[in-house]
Amino acid sequence: MVAILAVVAGYVAFGLSTASNTLGCDFLAYYDAANHWLVGQPIYDLSVASTGTCGTYQYPPPFVLLALPFSLFGFAAGTWLWVGFLLACWAIGTAILPVGAATRWLVLLLGAIGWPLIFGVRIGQVTPALYLVFAVAWRNLERPVWLGASVAVGTMLKLQPGLLALWLLARRDWKASLAAAAATVAIAGIAAAVGLWDWIGLLTLLRSLTNAVDIPVNMAIGATLHTLGLNLGLAQLIQSVNTVVIFGLVVIAGLRLPKTPGFLVAVVATQLISPIVWAHYALLLLLPVAWLLDRRQWWAAAIPLVHVWVLLGIVPNWTYALAFYTTLIGLFIVGWGAPENEVARPAPAETPAASVLRTT
Repeated sequence: MVAILAVVAGYVAFGLSTASNTLGCDFLAYYDAANHWLVGQPIYDLSVASTGTCGTYQYPPPFVLLALPFSLFGFAAGTWLWVGFLLACWAIGTAILPVGAATRWLVLLLGAIGWPLIFGVRIGQVTPALYLVFAVAWRNLERPVWLGASVAVGTMLKLQPGLLALWLLARRDWKASLAAAAATVAIAGIAAAVGLWDWIGLLTLLRSLTNAVDIPVNMAIGATLHTLGLNLGLAQLIQSVNTVVIFGLVVIAGLRLPKTPGFLVAVVATQLISPIVWAHYALLLLLPVAWLLDRRQWWAAAIPLVHVWVLLGIVPNWTYALAFYTTLIGLFIVGWGAPENEVARPAPAETPAASVLRTT
């Protein structure tokens, strides 16, 4: 355990110390939005026509309330406080995963040495916070209020987690659906009461940013295929079809899969419905990987291992799309025969994961 913690600390420290001008890139957007709100200015810059640059705020209005306390310390100090917050979210999220202890330690290690975590924390992206929210939801699948509230919080951080509401409806989980709706209204209402109500501005901005298939570092399926040489128009069509298919898979997961794998399918789907998939989104794949490893599906370790930081200059970008869809397929195949009421499956005492940890 000590060796794992040493590796984790070493990777994270080195990743942050070598960040150069990317440190706080996304936090800049939150910082600017919070300060614009404080002086009564719009939080959305509707002149922005493309994504992928620092400082563009494209999150729900209530998110400003989370960023505000960090922004009050100024950009430099606020960035480091935010980085600490994100690392805490990732660590706590991993610690509460409803899997065996050996699997949690292995997932902690896989996350720390992976580029998605290092890059996401460097730029201050909100993905580790979503990781924690999804971990809380997973741990509380049998508690409708907690589950629904987690869906609401995730949606107020970033719109994509709202797709989990479709999964809840497909399962006819009316209590959790009601809790999600009530919590969403409550959070949005509190934000509106203090002047954070510009949902029209958010939708206007997002419409101008959705055509991102021609961005080379976009890991979405359409952009990936276009980078590999596919015609732009056809790539855009595939991206649109992909979105429809993903919605359908979430419904199927709700209707046909047991609760845990169905939930994890929906989690992966929240990233794949987006026309823009950045590398740090792959941090969320650690959640289904944890479940698969706990069921002794050792091949799943290759999903995060392919994006280990030391392989950054070797592994091509198309492997991100492969990782997402491989995870989705694996969840359907393995999850089809899982017990309906399974929430956690502690790993057996003698597993490869446990063996690795014992030797450290």
